[in-house]
Amino acid sequence: MSYSSVEAAVLTILQGLTGTFASTSDVTRGDYEVLDSGAGATAVLIPGSFEQDGIGEGGARKSVRNWNVLIDLFRKYVDEGTTWTSFETDRDAVIAEIERYPTLNSEAGIVNVIVRSDADPGEVFDEDDQGPFFVWQRLRIRITERADLSGGEFT
Repeated sequence: MSYSSVEAAVLTILQGLTGTFASTSDVTRGDYEVLDSGAGATAVLIPGSFEQDGIGEGGARKSVRNWNVLIDLFRKYVDEGTTWTSFETDRDAVIAEIERYPTLNSEAGIVNVIVRSDADPGEVFDEDDQGPFFVWQRLRIRITERADLSGGEFT
């Protein structure tokens, strides 16, 4: 499996959150132009860091990869109370949905998925300090994959 496959699986899971995102196009891979769409809730997935290690398991050699998918979650700003309450509901829904798929809906080799915040939530202003226009927070999804190694020195 590749990072791209992992990110695509997370994208598919989040696009299924029809109670949070009005359209599948409100969840994108790296396309921040979705913020100009007028949607109430949006999410942009971007690559995060990764770690790789090898382990021996029953005589076989496996690669253990920890992929990180970053989710920038946005809620369009309406007013102080409504916006923050809606944002909290959106974030709770994203976390719960990811938790429901601990192997990213049975993706090969995926053994664990953990969600955590990567930053405190905040308000988004433009370069002239006008706004706020959105409330946002970055979530980090850590996905652990175990993959058989073959070829090279593993023939």
